[in-house]
Formats: sequence, C-alpha cells, structure tokens
Amino acid sequence: MAGERPAEGCLVAFVRVPTRVFALLVVVPLRFLWEVLLAAVLRPCGRALGWVVLQVCRLLYWTLVWPPVRLYRYLLVPCGRGLAWLGREVLAPAGRAVLAALRRCGRVLVVLPLHWLGRNVLLPLGRGSLVLGRYLVVVPLAALWRYVLAPCGRGARWLLSVLARGTGRVLHVLVAVPLEWLWRVLLYPVLREVAKAVVAAWRIGGRIWRFLVARPCRWVRREVWWPAKAEIARVLQEVRRALVG
Repeated sequence: MAGERPAEGCLVAFVRVPTRVFALLVVVPLRFLWEVLLAAVLRPCGRALGWVVLQVCRLLYWTLVWPPVRLYRYLLVPCGRGLAWLGREVLAPAGRAVLAALRRCGRVLVVLPLHWLGRNVLLPLGRGSLVLGRYLVVVPLAALWRYVLAPCGRGARWLLSVLARGTGRVLHVLVAVPLEWLWRVLLYPVLREVAKAVVAAWRIGGRIWRFLVARPCRWVRREVWWPAKAEIARVLQEVRRALVG
C-alpha cells in the first residue's frame, strides 16, 4: 500500500544498536572537546589574530599605500599634464603632417600599382584557377562522397547503433541492476542508521554540555563572580578613599 514504510531487514536491526553505542562513545566526547577548544582557544586566538591583522593593515597602508599616493599626486600628475600638453600641442600636429605625407606616398607607390596588378593579372588567374579547381577537385570529391563515403557512413552508423543498443542492454542487466539492488538492500539502510545515530549522539552531547557546563558556568559568573568582583571593587575604592583622606 502507498505510504507504508518498507520492512526493515535483519541487517538493519543488527547494525542499529552497535552504531548508536559507538556514536555515543565517540561523538559526545568530540562535542565536549569542540566546546572546550572553542571557549579556551579559538575565540581568544581569533580576537588576537584580528588585532594583529588590523595593525598589519595599518602598517601596510602607511608604508605601501600612502607614499605612492603622495608620489602620484605631487609628481606624476604634474609630469603627466606636461606630457599631455606636449603631445597635444607638438606631437599631434607633427604626426598628422607625417601621416598625410605617408598617405599621399602610399597611394602613388602602393595602392595604384596593386590595383593595376589585381585587375590585369590576379583576377584572370583567379578565374582560371576556379574553373580548374571545379573540374579537377570539386566534381571528383562530390562523386566520391555521393557514391562511396555516404553509403559507407550510413552502414557504419546502423552497425554502431545496433552495437550500442546491445551493449546498453548487457550493461543494464549485468551492472546497473546488481548495483541498484546492492544500494537498496544493503548500503542505504546501513548508512541511514549510521547517520541517524551520529546526529542523535551529537545532539545529546550538545544538550549535556549546555546542562552540565555552560549553564553552571553562566550561573557562577552571574551569581558569584560578578557580585564578588563588584564587592572587591567597592572595598578597594573604600581603601583608596581612606588612604587619600
């Protein structure tokens, strides 16, 4: 019937209890170790590392960024403006004059001779080469494709399609079906139980840490340390007033 869970095999029932026991014995201590490292090492190291990074960034700014910015503002920008004026007022007019002279010389010495050569020599040679290429290359290749290569290609394609269908069916029967059965019957149930046990143990470890360590520490800090700290500060203040007075 739809909605009913598949019956669990003996393998799942055999694996479930040892997996949960192993998870409780391994994952819960790991959770405690993680909380201790986080409270005693990682957070202080993170704050110290942040301060060091801030100081290094300030040092890099004053040694690597500030001098180039000043150099660019007070040296490179004025030099660039001078070079821009030189290019705009001197080099650009000279370049335009040289380009106009080269354009006139190029038309007389290059363009007109090449135009005559193309019209009277290259164009007739190209037309003759096209005619020869058509009858010596294109027509034989078209006949070869039409009467030899195309039929051979259709036969090879049909043969390859038959071989591909046969190979696919063999692989489906010999590989896909056994792998699907192995995953559904053996691997998936075992991995599901292991994952459930690990997640449950991790949650139990977190709850035990909160109830046995985190909450008592917060209570001691709020009910014992803070009042004692305030009382010590008050006593020190009274002593300081008495000494001053």
